[in-house]
Amino acid sequence: MKTDKRRKRRVQSQAYIAEQAAAYGINLPKELAASERYLSPNDIGKILGITGEAVKQWIYHRRLPAVKLANGYWKVRVSDFEAFLKARHDIGRRRILLIDTHQGGLSDVAQVIEKLGHSPVTAHNHADALLKALDLHPALLIIDCSLKETEPWKIAEKIRATKALKSVPILLLASAELSEEDAEKALQLQAQGFLRHPVAAETLSQEIQRILNRTI
Repeated sequence: MKTDKRRKRRVQSQAYIAEQAAAYGINLPKELAASERYLSPNDIGKILGITGEAVKQWIYHRRLPAVKLANGYWKVRVSDFEAFLKARHDIGRRRILLIDTHQGGLSDVAQVIEKLGHSPVTAHNHADALLKALDLHPALLIIDCSLKETEPWKIAEKIRATKALKSVPILLLASAELSEEDAEKALQLQAQGFLRHPVAAETLSQEIQRILNRTI
């Protein structure tokens, strides 16, 4: 009987190896019944690259559901751990609204945002932008003002004039030959960032992170 128990614990302790095959995809050995698919705090620590004691703190503060065994050890159901990981991912994921009146002109920017782990949301006109901004209250607003049209500026001004959106950070993308008048508009909008085209993906990524880190 003791041998069987030790074998079972050993199989469970190796679960993290299969886990790393897919973004924390925890595929425990099929020979275990669903009700037996558990991980120990140490197993979870190995998956996340932290200590088992750190995992226990999540358990103690009831952030991670777990069962305490008669011998004093903890076990965490795989489905509860997966839900915990998803919740942590969603908390870190932030919405960034792109004002793209050119429709498709900011596709490269959207890809950078996704690589950072955030959600790009695109608006193509004045009404769409204001409604989405009010509904989502994005962590950042990126506006492409490089085109020779006034609508992007009008959208930005309207959002800044809306009480509920006054504090939303703005990152402006402008052409190299930005006029003095447009530069003055950028100052009035109190933009947190300003980049000129062409913008390298790495530069854009660093600027987005800088702004978001200041608004956490």
